[in-house]
Amino acid sequence: MNILQLVPELNMGGVETGVIDMAAGLIKRKHKAVVVSNGGRLLKQLLSTGATHYELPVHRKNIIVALKTIPLLADIIHKENIDIVHARSRVPAIIGFFAVRLVHAKHKKAVYDKDIRPVFVTTCHGYYNKHIFSRVMGWGKFVIANSQIIAKHMVQDFNVPHDRIRIIHRGVDLSKFEFNEKHVKKGKNVQFTIVVISRISPIKGHHYFLHAISKVVRKIPNTKVLIVGDAGKRHIKYKEELVTLTKRLGLSNKVSFLGAREDVPKLLSEADLLVFPSIAQEAFGRVLIEAGASGVPIVAAKVGGVTDFLVNRSNGILVEPENVQALSDAITEILTNQDLARSLAVRARKDVESKFTLDKMVDATINV
Repeated sequence: MNILQLVPELNMGGVETGVIDMAAGLIKRKHKAVVVSNGGRLLKQLLSTGATHYELPVHRKNIIVALKTIPLLADIIHKENIDIVHARSRVPAIIGFFAVRLVHAKHKKAVYDKDIRPVFVTTCHGYYNKHIFSRVMGWGKFVIANSQIIAKHMVQDFNVPHDRIRIIHRGVDLSKFEFNEKHVKKGKNVQFTIVVISRISPIKGHHYFLHAISKVVRKIPNTKVLIVGDAGKRHIKYKEELVTLTKRLGLSNKVSFLGAREDVPKLLSEADLLVFPSIAQEAFGRVLIEAGASGVPIVAAKVGGVTDFLVNRSNGILVEPENVQALSDAITEILTNQDLARSLAVRARKDVESKFTLDKMVDATINV
């Protein structure tokens, strides 16, 4: 098959990483992988898989730009003899949907003939608002949801028929995230490292996390925190507010803002705990399975698709979102109870191996 994936840009993020992983998986299985995006930091990594990339402004939320881009994408679809157009975000999906229709029309084939190609498919990576432009994510012949909560969301809020929904969880490359038992072999008077890995946005809960850490360090002073990820243009002020809050809480010597990083496996290999303090209805949380694969114990807010992977006190600890005290208590418990930390880490790794590998994700997507 010839598969074209559509994504706004190739900068850091779970969606972008998933596009690259999927491209590599397709090529490994002798399919053609084409990606259309506006380019970005991860373009070189994509090209290293052997995938073909075309740069178009599919990230622009501008109707005039979108209308001009539709025929350009249609030309690429025709040139590459694409069988399936796989859209992973709303603006690219709008452009992709109408480009597919344009290809059909140009070749004088019935637009609604279910057997003609290319076929339009979507993957829903987020809990979308009910804006009219979000509806395009339900227009695929099949609509892939990466968690139970997103599948339910698409059925209930966008009236997507159950028989067009397919649930495929994200997958992790186990060769990049190796289990390391050093995370659960800490003794006294050693440094603990806590990581938070996500884009910086109010919905990710950094504010509550910092307040929780201010409580943790009173009991466990030998703790440092690495906040990995950066703020988009809309949230630069919010990041500044977090830096100010860090100073106000007396955490400047404990907390480091590292910005966007491409060495997540290395960061996790050096971490003792991953915290996922989101307050939003998360679609899934790819970093959770990456931490689970690496043997890093996890504390996470009980939101959205997080519970598709985490089971409280089996492979992680779940707390209610925005609950600073509960978050602080859970962090403290894992750092001071090494038997618990080890048990959670071992169980999480086994769960990743059985349900959340990259091969399982790629094979399931190809089956769709």
